[in-house]
Amino acid sequence: MASIILGMSLGLWSSGQAQMGGMGGGMPNVPGTEFGGATDPSSIRPGDGLRLVPSVQVSERYDSNVYFAPKSQLQGLTPEDFVTTVVPQVRGLYTDHKNLVKVNAVVGAVGGYYVNNGRLNYVGANAGAVLDMSDLLSRWRPGTRLTMSDVYFYSPEPPTFLQGGEFVEQANPVLAGFQARRNNTSFNRVSTVLEFPINRTVSLSSSYTNSFVKYGTSQISGGVDLIDRKVQTYSVGLRKQVSFQDTVRVDFMGNEFDLGERGVFSARGGNLGWTHRFSSAVSFTATGGVYVLSGELNNVLLSSGKASNAIAPFGSLAILWQGPTTSVALRYQSGIAPSAQFQGAVMLNHTVSLNMTQNTPIRDLVGLLGANYSAADSYGSSSSSPQSWTTVRGTAGLMYRVTQKTFLIFNYSYLNADNVVGARHSAFEKHMVQLSLAQAFY
Repeated sequence: MASIILGMSLGLWSSGQAQMGGMGGGMPNVPGTEFGGATDPSSIRPGDGLRLVPSVQVSERYDSNVYFAPKSQLQGLTPEDFVTTVVPQVRGLYTDHKNLVKVNAVVGAVGGYYVNNGRLNYVGANAGAVLDMSDLLSRWRPGTRLTMSDVYFYSPEPPTFLQGGEFVEQANPVLAGFQARRNNTSFNRVSTVLEFPINRTVSLSSSYTNSFVKYGTSQISGGVDLIDRKVQTYSVGLRKQVSFQDTVRVDFMGNEFDLGERGVFSARGGNLGWTHRFSSAVSFTATGGVYVLSGELNNVLLSSGKASNAIAPFGSLAILWQGPTTSVALRYQSGIAPSAQFQGAVMLNHTVSLNMTQNTPIRDLVGLLGANYSAADSYGSSSSSPQSWTTVRGTAGLMYRVTQKTFLIFNYSYLNADNVVGARHSAFEKHMVQLSLAQAFY
């Protein structure tokens, strides 16, 4: 969906799965947007058999900075523009007659037309699929959960944040808050999550993700060529329900980063987590751990400096409130991310996000609110020039459900990005006002 920040999910019709979003550009939405699918009329519950749900969204927006760049790099260009976006897509929902296997897939395109900057007109693509075999495996071992997913997108508008309508179990190291200039971006991620109950209170869980991001040439003079990268993440651990309200878990977690000519590095460590349910509507999760870093970036060993340079902390705090009229997800997360520009580097990143939907006194009118803050600094001795970024993004809007198949959405978005590499400092801000009409056909 192009009406607001788009999202994609690793889960299927369940809470607690990973989502991430970016600012426009045809990001996929499997199964919904960052507001838990609230703005997507094609996110419906499946019935038996195969169901295809075509949909289309038409948006008109004012954009104060279509290049995602500071004014110093826009001489002779017109950063302000009015943009028409059309997003056709088809969602496929499948459930076998015994409700044992579920598939949620979507394929779509996004076309953007610019009034003042015709050379920026583009067609992007996205696709995603989630296979849920949990109910099938539960016939053999009750409580077993297995989901597999694949998500792809191509867009000239690089996404910024990891963002989800519900809890995000683990940070995606590709989307940690760094905002690139307007640049053709290809992204693909394949993921598997398995949970196997050992007994009534203890479960074994594991996950694996393989992803890549590739960038094209910057579309403005003075732009920076970004670093392509491949990332693998994996985890295995135990989860124990110690009471009706409390669950604890311990995990071994690993990340493998390949930055091509800039080098490779890994981050492996342990994690402790605790989840407490205050009620059926409110829950709280806290995690914490450390990574041991190893590898070589820019021909410099990560462990060649002080011993502390090879150890990196990470953790998160999250609270979810899911009421009949209000949904709120608030999260803080810190972790390791790779540098995306100039040179290979390990970045220690801190991100705060807020996501909220609120029913209004007017029937079928819903308020939407989202905010993100990210700050990162180079960590250890891998970078010859210190790097940092600070990114702030917020969106607020209203969604009116005309019918179950027709949504009208109005929203305002703000983005402020500040990137520093050595003595080079680059900062810009961006305002967007958008009106969208989304229609599903079923």
